Amino acid sequence: MVLLRGVIIFLSVFFSTVAVAQSWSVRSDDNGGYAVASVVLPVPSMSMTCHARSVQNLPLMQTGWHESSIAPPYQFIFGFSPDLIDTRVLARDDLILFVDQTGYQLPLTYWNELEGEWEITLPMSDPVFAAMNGAARMVLQVGTEAAWEFPVAGLITSLEQARQYCAGTWVRTGFPPPAWFGPVAGAPKPGAGAFQLPSQVQAYANGQCEGLATIAPGALQAGDLDGDGAPDVVLNWREVTCAGQSFNGFCGAANCSIDVFMSTRGYVQPVQMLGLSAGIGPHRTGRLALAISGTYGLCGETGCDDPWVWNGATLVQQP
Repeated sequence: MVLLRGVIIFLSVFFSTVAVAQSWSVRSDDNGGYAVASVVLPVPSMSMTCHARSVQNLPLMQTGWHESSIAPPYQFIFGFSPDLIDTRVLARDDLILFVDQTGYQLPLTYWNELEGEWEITLPMSDPVFAAMNGAARMVLQVGTEAAWEFPVAGLITSLEQARQYCAGTWVRTGFPPPAWFGPVAGAPKPGAGAFQLPSQVQAYANGQCEGLATIAPGALQAGDLDGDGAPDVVLNWREVTCAGQSFNGFCGAANCSIDVFMSTRGYVQPVQMLGLSAGIGPHRTGRLALAISGTYGLCGETGCDDPWVWNGATLVQQP
């Protein structure tokens, strides 16, 4: 992000600056698909939102989040309402956010028709967030068209609440905080319940990709399928990206490869399956089981109705 030094009072010479007596607040929720926290200013509408794949890991089609904008771990999506920025042009590179007397040139900002807002994604380590701490004034300059002033009441407290809310889930789903983030309130310490992705799983994925494999949070589930007290890992290749490849070679027209890494096998030689989605849940026997959904061509009439359980050597279907 480019820093531009300037005095905000100069804006009033060229633009109409609007100040609104509002305060920032936090809205948070976990719908089973994502744990989401938004730092919101109602009027004029501006928000900063973080997303963490829920530990429940429900299918996104089920929760209605399959087409939603999602920020990667330890990043915020900035959202600006169309009341602030004209939508006749659908991408803007002339937005500057002034915090006190320092201007921060925002990256290329796009109009998201589905969400009904302008959006950019920034890492939580971006200097603009540090500048907000203790700031007395914040103004969004929209090209040569307008400048909107936002209040700062409640901003820092709300940002920290949102960061901590999302980070608590990131830690529990295998995404520990970077060094710059600082401590995560209430997060389990390593070895005390925090799930860490086995290195064998990442190494296997890298080998399949013949390069670095980026595994999205939604690609993973963990649960003790084999009953040995250690989590087993389910990897859905639908949400895995191979470096240097523009397509996912592990998915067909609908179904994708699904690999199940068993702790009793040392997380190597995964059980290989196909499906649209996979979910770990309780079985009538009291153990955990794996449910697979897929297209009619894969499942037929009832082929995916029975869940898969561990028989000591592999996964087999059992009503």
